[in-house]
Amino acid sequence: ITNTEEIRNRFAAEFGILATKFVVFDLHLNQASDYPDARVCPPGVYVFFHPSNGVVKVGRHFLNSRKRALEHVQDNTGGSMKALAGDPGVRLLLFNVNHAKDAHWVAALEDFFEQSLSPSIRSLRRC
Repeated sequence: ITNTEEIRNRFAAEFGILATKFVVFDLHLNQASDYPDARVCPPGVYVFFHPSNGVVKVGRHFLNSRKRALEHVQDNTGGSMKALAGDPGVRLLLFNVNHAKDAHWVAALEDFFEQSLSPSIRSLRRC
């Protein structure tokens, strides 16, 4: 994976019409914490992307995807996530459901991304 557009394209190809159940944000990591759109907070999947290293981490949260994603940086998940905060090229993609009733699709999307994107920091659910 060389850019975030490839990630979005894989999502669209795999989920097809179901992709409309999600809103996708492609943010610079340093703008994510105070991004003003409330749609960054629902249940969803997060993907950390580094321009040189590719996909770093994939995860999900059933309440607030942005909050959980930023906790990985704060907690230094994998012993390397904190360093991402100072890198202006790092992107945070959020694939959040439009309606809470569709939150079950979050688990399917996370599993798909974990398998197809091969993040450098793997989920403990699927090692």
